Amino acid sequence: MTTFDSIFTGMTKPIVIGMIHLAPLEGYPEYPGFDAVRSKFDLDLNSLLAGGVDAIMLENNYDIPHYEKALASTIPLLDQFCAMIREKTDKPLGLSVLWNDYHTALTLAHKNHLQFIRIPVFVDRVQTEYGVFEPQAEATVSLRKEIGADDVLIMADIQVKHAKHLIERPITEAAKEAARKGADALIVTGRWTGDPPTTQDVSDVRNAGGLPVVLGSGITAENGKSYGADAIIVSTYFKGEKAKGEHTQNIFPWQIPYEIERIKQFMQAVK
Repeated sequence: MTTFDSIFTGMTKPIVIGMIHLAPLEGYPEYPGFDAVRSKFDLDLNSLLAGGVDAIMLENNYDIPHYEKALASTIPLLDQFCAMIREKTDKPLGLSVLWNDYHTALTLAHKNHLQFIRIPVFVDRVQTEYGVFEPQAEATVSLRKEIGADDVLIMADIQVKHAKHLIERPITEAAKEAARKGADALIVTGRWTGDPPTTQDVSDVRNAGGLPVVLGSGITAENGKSYGADAIIVSTYFKGEKAKGEHTQNIFPWQIPYEIERIKQFMQAVK
């Protein structure tokens, strides 16, 4: 079984995972066509590599509305971009398929030799603007075993952002359950994009779950070292302060590029 430390061996913690939020994919009204999606993918990937991040994760963040499982029309494109990014870098790579499509995430990651996936709803039950999503821990771990994907790490969100939690309990209880049911690392977020988690939540999750802790929102060059986390997932911060929109979920429209110097400054600050 692959472990967090075996994937990120030799890297100084916190591991910085830069996100590539793909433009809207086929099947969505705002799909700009393959060439535009590819162009933005290349731009973001090149910026993250030039900025020196440790790892990269793909996500269909701008496929709005999200569904529990990705549209059939988008999955071939996700597959294609997983293959492309694997060809372009030997850095650790991951995949998150929104809102909670563990099946597509696992199968595509395994097929394309990506090392980890993100599962937003692993042991929680949540109400989102896209509906109620049920916990998928058992199904995810069972599928991983079924397809022989033990080399794919499961990073599970604990009481994820953008959701009302329908199982009312301390975050420590969710962390214990996630660890018991097969998560390999636990992601802690604030309540919304750009909102950092509390240091207390991070400490409680680490102590309760006994697993590597990943910060999933609101991390900046100023606060990144204050948590003692094992890893940090970053996207919005790399886009700077220009062109912010009035988005309820995505602070920036998909067209806004990363600032390479901002990525470099972040890496220097948190390392």
